[in-house]
Amino acid sequence: TADNKYIISGSDDTNVRLWKANASEKIGQMSIREEQSVQYRQALIKKYQHMPEVHKIHAARKAPKFIKKQTEVAQVQKESQQRKQSNRAKYDKTGTEQFVSDRKKVVVKKID
Repeated sequence: TADNKYIISGSDDTNVRLWKANASEKIGQMSIREEQSVQYRQALIKKYQHMPEVHKIHAARKAPKFIKKQTEVAQVQKESQQRKQSNRAKYDKTGTEQFVSDRKKVVVKKID
């Protein structure tokens, strides 16, 4: 949009979506105190943007601790399953266990 607050996107299936340009920005009217706080934070970022520490803090994506921990647990579980599958394929004496990549598991139907 003209005020750079929203992004409009469209797709082939005739859906139009309206996105906030700044995802953490609150929609609606802010109180005077909230507006002053946002302006102060933006002024600090602009003033000290040349410092690498401020740039790292500003660019870092913060996730809640619970979500971060769940993501780490899911990653460990995925690696464990992959290691188990590869060990089964490696040490199978009958030769029936075959390694199947995750991409091939997603394929629903293969046309030759």
